[in-house]
Amino acid sequence: MRRRLLTTILRWLTVLLILRVTVTILANYPDYYPPNFDSLFLRDRESTFTSVYQPAFYIHIITAPMVLLNGLLLMNDSLRRHHGKLHRISGRVQVGVLLLLMLPSGVVMAQHSFAGWPSGLSFLLLSATTGVCAIMGVVAARRRRFDQHRRWMTRCFVLICSAITLRLLSGAMGLLDLPNPEEAYVIASWSSWLVPLAVVEIAGRWLETRR
Repeated sequence: MRRRLLTTILRWLTVLLILRVTVTILANYPDYYPPNFDSLFLRDRESTFTSVYQPAFYIHIITAPMVLLNGLLLMNDSLRRHHGKLHRISGRVQVGVLLLLMLPSGVVMAQHSFAGWPSGLSFLLLSATTGVCAIMGVVAARRRRFDQHRRWMTRCFVLICSAITLRLLSGAMGLLDLPNPEEAYVIASWSSWLVPLAVVEIAGRWLETRR
């Protein structure tokens, strides 16, 4: 009973954290329409905005909050049990937006990442891993292997939430006033998805062992 209560509390704290950071991301939108090159994210990107980066950037910042919020609904067990049809429709929308819009635009943006190729490589691998998890989740669902489907889509959502983790880590490192912000950003970019993914895998194996 105590473990279930703790799990519920942690789950709701995670939801509130995701919503809080998502609101913060949306609050920066006035700097993007039209682009303000004095703002933090767009600083010194005037030359980049003349290429394919510009449409990729707008596609990414529009779709990212969509998949975050829709992912919260898809991870809700109660919604899945009582509204199966809505869950399936939302899942198809989620995978479609991910594979056709968000991840391809993320690949384009990764090529112009702050701190160069070390962080860019992290974002490229993140996009590829997220896409693989989404596809494997769809394949498992079509084969009616719903336990596997749930595990793959949990991994997928954790990787999507790396956008939240990256902002938290970047903010924390900014407060520390580190001497080399580019190295700090590289560490944050890799840690934002590798660490949460490792935690999910370890927790999943531990729960299987307990069962």
